[in-house]
Amino acid sequence: MVELHYEAMAGLLADPCLYSTIRVGKVDPETDETVEALYDEAGQYCEVIAQRLDAFHTDEYPANDLMRYLHWPDDPKMETAIRDKVRSAHITVEASGATLYAKLELDMAADLTIAELEAFTRQVECQYQDGWGAEFELITIPTSDEPVYLRLWHDEITFFTGAVKDRFLEQRRQERARFQAEIRSRTSPAAKPTTKTKRWTER
Repeated sequence: MVELHYEAMAGLLADPCLYSTIRVGKVDPETDETVEALYDEAGQYCEVIAQRLDAFHTDEYPANDLMRYLHWPDDPKMETAIRDKVRSAHITVEASGATLYAKLELDMAADLTIAELEAFTRQVECQYQDGWGAEFELITIPTSDEPVYLRLWHDEITFFTGAVKDRFLEQRRQERARFQAEIRSRTSPAAKPTTKTKRWTER
C-alpha cells in the first residue's frame, strides 16, 4: 500500500495577496512631526498613498518589488523554494471602509506551503521594519488637506492572506464594535462612579 503525504498549502493562488495592518498619521507641515495618529481612519488617503508607494524608489531600493530585497541567508533551500514560486511582490494599500491595510500583490508560479509562507512573511516583516519600509516611513506624503506618513511596521503588526481576508476583516469589525460598546458603557450616566462604587480603571 502506498502512503501519501500532503503538505498544508497557503491558499494564495486563488487570491495572491498578503495583507498587513499598518499605522498612518498626520504630519505638521512646518515641523515634520507627527501630530495625530489616524488608527482606523486612514482609508480616505488610500489613492494618494498607493500612488506614492508605486513611485517611491531610492538608490538602495530602486523598485517597490520586495522580492528584490528578501533573502534567507541561513536557509538557502527555503530561499530557492520561495523564489521558484513567487516571482514578484509589489507593495500597495487597500481600504476596507475607513481602515487602510498594506497589500502585497504577488505574481506566483505555484502556491507556498504553510512553512514557506511563514518564512516569507518573516522576511517581509524585516523589510517593513528595517529595509524598504523603513526608508518609505521617512517621507511625508502630501494630501488634499494635511500631509501624512505611512508606517508599514508596528509593534502589533498582523498579516493575513487574501484567502482569509473577509473572515479577518469581520473579526476586526466585531472587535471594534465590542470595544466601542465598552467605551459607551463606561461613559454612560449609569456607569459613572459614585462614592459608593468602584472607579473604572483606564484601559
